[in-house]
Amino acid sequence: MNVPSAAWLLRLAPRGEVPEPASPSAVLAAADARLGPGPVGWAVELAHRMTEEVIEQVPEHGGGPAPFETLRRSIEATVLTALDGLLREVPPTPDLVAPAAVEGDAEHARRGIALDRVLRGVRLGHAMLHRALIEALEAEPEEVRAAEGRRVTESLFTYADVQASRLAEEYIAERERWRAGSAAARRRIIDDLLAGRAVAAEKSSRTLGYELRHRHRAFVVSATGPDTPSEAVQRFAETLGQATGSQGLLVVRADPREAWVWAGWAAHPPAGLISGLRHRLEPPEGLTAAAGPVSPGPAGVRRSHLGAREAARVGRAGWLADYAENRVPALITADAEQARWFAEETLGRLLGGDARSGELRETLRVYLACGRSPQRTAGLLHIARNTVVYRVRAAEEILGRPIGDDPLEIRLALEIAPTLP
Repeated sequence: MNVPSAAWLLRLAPRGEVPEPASPSAVLAAADARLGPGPVGWAVELAHRMTEEVIEQVPEHGGGPAPFETLRRSIEATVLTALDGLLREVPPTPDLVAPAAVEGDAEHARRGIALDRVLRGVRLGHAMLHRALIEALEAEPEEVRAAEGRRVTESLFTYADVQASRLAEEYIAERERWRAGSAAARRRIIDDLLAGRAVAAEKSSRTLGYELRHRHRAFVVSATGPDTPSEAVQRFAETLGQATGSQGLLVVRADPREAWVWAGWAAHPPAGLISGLRHRLEPPEGLTAAAGPVSPGPAGVRRSHLGAREAARVGRAGWLADYAENRVPALITADAEQARWFAEETLGRLLGGDARSGELRETLRVYLACGRSPQRTAGLLHIARNTVVYRVRAAEEILGRPIGDDPLEIRLALEIAPTLP
């Protein structure tokens, strides 16, 4: 050990009141024996500030006292390990990564924190440790600063790289172990819920990591073609779920082309959620999504999911179909063959597959939905009022009869038409 240069590390001391350490007493005793109480107090104090900063920059690490302490224990152990390595001038290796950091990394994998966010926290922590050590060096003589500044920078850079690689390997291994152990149990619960079978809400919630007694809004994320990677489906499902701002989130990969999402709230979800998602998000090419109705409790998991599937089946233009906007066509097309017959018999030639027929049907549909107001119809379709009047007359001519005082059957047929191939 180069005592004249590295001895400055033994002079580190906390700047204020030291928080209660997060590390076990045996770890602290060993560190105290090697470094002394001053550097250990410095490390504990700095680790607390680093934890607060990492959670502020990477909120996924937070979530309450327990996640905070898990992260703090990991960071505290890492700082102590780094100080010991710098003092003894030990080259960083994967075996020197603090066990508490590996344990915290496994917890992050089990919590479903994305690996890139975990590694972002590692980089932020090392950057803060580097700044703190360089700041401490400023109080040392010039010859010590010159000798140690570069060594500290190079050593911490290497240690950060080694730690990130080790934690990435451990994360992936733990994630696979966790999935192998829990995925089957989670899927059985989901299958039971979707089949309408009774489940034990409290126990099932623990297994799923999702509160079944909340109010749920389900989403179905689907690939529109075979070329969309399954990873893209899963990533966007997670992005969509997180964007809801819900109090609970469950994401299940149904198959390579589809993922299921449930967002849960103890009370009712915020108003305008769907319009907000449409405004803030844009899925990658080849992906669409559908939202089910808000529904409470374990039975609501099934109700909302089935609504999302129906919205996906009949949803019109736009990447996110909402069941609330599509429940009428979903209802009247539940029997696809009967629905087709009804539309064909009611609309006749107006059901033609050419663009003109489609234009007339949509204008007539909106016109009837607006209480036969040409002005409101024109505003919604962004066309002139006279164009609305002309198209309605043209549609009546093709139908061979006026709309009449009770256009219910025509309205239903017009809702069916867009769902037909």
